[in-house]
Amino acid sequence: MVAVMKINEQEKERTRERILEAAVDVVSAKGFRTASMREIAQRAGVGDATIYNYFPSKEKLVYGYCEQVQRRVMAGLQGIADFHEYSLVEQLQQLVDLEMQTWLPAREFLREVFELSFQAPGAAHELLAVSRQLNQRMVVDLLDAAIEAGEIPAQPYSELLPRLFWDFQTGILAYWLKDDSEGFANTTQLLDRSMEIVGGILHLGLIGKAFDLISFLFRSHVLSHLESFASLRQAAIATKRRFMAGSDETRPA
Repeated sequence: MVAVMKINEQEKERTRERILEAAVDVVSAKGFRTASMREIAQRAGVGDATIYNYFPSKEKLVYGYCEQVQRRVMAGLQGIADFHEYSLVEQLQQLVDLEMQTWLPAREFLREVFELSFQAPGAAHELLAVSRQLNQRMVVDLLDAAIEAGEIPAQPYSELLPRLFWDFQTGILAYWLKDDSEGFANTTQLLDRSMEIVGGILHLGLIGKAFDLISFLFRSHVLSHLESFASLRQAAIATKRRFMAGSDETRPA
């Protein structure tokens, strides 16, 4: 019984992968709007109804492939024998490099993902939640290891760093999609230079310092203005009440 269940789970996973790969082919060729779930099912060799057992909508199917990419990137990093010997900056750069390598066969599909995300950013944010969590988990592990080894100091507001790196990586991918230089040389140059900046920020803890500065400015300036506005509002309310009550100061002689 256990063996049968295991085989069934393995078969389900293979079917899921076939559907995802079929989606890449169909969406890349026809575009997200034109591609249909029926075409994808036919390409994957599954029934029209079966595909909905795996992905209830075309949007979830598209973003499901994004999740698949993150899992492949994670496995790729784990497969690098001496990865633990890399510096933090080298590890983070390898992460972005591996993202692009993994997306390369589905580059046109990624264009469709970006366009879809731009048209419906709220839905995209929700549907990318698992992909984002997988990516941020990798970044957290790398940062924690670097801090434990004394490579970088403990980072204030450290919970923001994986989110910021996700945004940074998204920007690199967006640039890469528009890069028509030979061998994507412009993207390589951009990544090299930007990673030097990222490394400097992490080694100096500049993100935390920047947020401390913003917090100080907010407390010392914005809140003081808010208190002034509150005082003016209270004065205006008091004047209005005197007027509505018909006090002696507001009555004609």
